[in-house]
Amino acid sequence: MAQERDWSSLPTDLLRLVLERLPWSTHPSFGAACRHWRSVVTPFYPAWLTPLLLSAANVGSTNLRFYSPYYRKSFEVSRTLEAPGAKFCCAVGRHLTLCQRSTALEADLVTGEVYELPPMKYAWFHFVVYDGAERMFGVHTVMGPPRTAVAIKDADGELDDWDYAALLNPDAQWMESLPNTNPVLHGGLLYVLYDDGKLAVYDHEARHHHDGYSEILDRPKGFGFQQCEEFTDKYLFESDDGELMAILVGLRGTPVRIVKLHEQEMEWQEADSLGGRTLFTGTLTTLMRKTSVEWMQNRVFFPRLYEWPETVHVDIVDRHGELAFVPTSGGTEYTKPANHEGACMWSHEIGSGQPTEFWDTERVEYSIWVDLNTC
Repeated sequence: MAQERDWSSLPTDLLRLVLERLPWSTHPSFGAACRHWRSVVTPFYPAWLTPLLLSAANVGSTNLRFYSPYYRKSFEVSRTLEAPGAKFCCAVGRHLTLCQRSTALEADLVTGEVYELPPMKYAWFHFVVYDGAERMFGVHTVMGPPRTAVAIKDADGELDDWDYAALLNPDAQWMESLPNTNPVLHGGLLYVLYDDGKLAVYDHEARHHHDGYSEILDRPKGFGFQQCEEFTDKYLFESDDGELMAILVGLRGTPVRIVKLHEQEMEWQEADSLGGRTLFTGTLTTLMRKTSVEWMQNRVFFPRLYEWPETVHVDIVDRHGELAFVPTSGGTEYTKPANHEGACMWSHEIGSGQPTEFWDTERVEYSIWVDLNTC
């Protein structure tokens, strides 16, 4: 009679085959079954825990790096996006949009594939906004009301040619929008923020009924602060609750104020807390996310580092829709940060009166926040 064998004696090769077919989130439980099963679980870093700061050493000419404020590590991918001279414009999930002279590109951050979008008629867009589903907006904002073009996906999932707004109405109001804050889709409309807190709105559905430009709203007329000039950086974003909000940042990192738009009164109102959420800002993408990591709650992270963190060379691996960084060298061990002491990235705790050390930080150029936990 053959000797009975239990599950713990399954061959290693078979266990690896089973493990490769399981989502990343199940691997810790798999390894906890017994020592033999744990021996086949390889180190990995979940890419979905928090948004990541995607950066490159130069525009479109180097390997991509993902900095994690949770792990305080930089994960470098061996693939290079072949897009010399391109700049990051927009990031939605694993989709990265770049502008390269008169060409718009879309890159898949997991596969590394780069696709050319419909050609632009004029110079590259200053901003690109993508809803992640069917509409992509290109916005010119150098002078005057923002001029907008839109490309919509057809039944085959391909973007149609850019549909440009009409020529400028000579009676349109001229203002200069902020150079560092991306327009935001909110309630189906495209909003652009101006330095004094004013908003311009573009309604794609009504583009054939007016001059095709954004309408600068009469209200709000300002942020409501007497010394608004002390805020040098202002970023517009939509919260995870669907509210239109903005973050205002001083020259040396403080003060930091959060405001949200009261849409019935069309006035900015200050928010004294993020409600346990975390805000990732300072790039053309600003993201607000819920987190279970206690020390990250009610904190704002900026693309500024005290020192360059440990770099781990990795592959991005997709299993059942979960993305993880898998070290390419066997010597790298998984380490979970015990606390936030010694963090490399500069951040600010909302509601805290404590000064923050800003002077020793260096901005991460060519960077943009990405959230690989979304589609």
